[in-house]
Amino acid sequence: MSDHYPVEQKPKDLAEQGTKGVMATAGGVGLLLVNSLLGIPVVGWVLSAGMLGLGLTGLFGKTKTDKVSGTVFTIAGVLGGASLLLPGFTRGLLGLGGVGLLIYGIANLGGFISGLRKKKNGKSR
Repeated sequence: MSDHYPVEQKPKDLAEQGTKGVMATAGGVGLLLVNSLLGIPVVGWVLSAGMLGLGLTGLFGKTKTDKVSGTVFTIAGVLGGASLLLPGFTRGLLGLGGVGLLIYGIANLGGFISGLRKKKNGKSR
């Protein structure tokens, strides 16, 4: 009989979803901002080198989150550096990546808010 009741989302899963939502949304906004700054010659080169350095540092991190963010930073740094040779192509990829991160983050935030509402409504009864 208990198989018919909806399964509540665990607090840990809900917190992870909220964290993913905030981080992905901030990452998407940041990537779009960096993409717009890559057009400025010296600033773009410095940003690309900084992202590449941060990315390589993150790749040697201990946690899965460090490695994922390190990979994203490394790819963004390489694409930023490649924008010297193929500006339209690389800036298009960075723009798509930024929009993709925004969509992923907003979807996770929506699920997080929905989970909070369900949790609140379940306890108030």
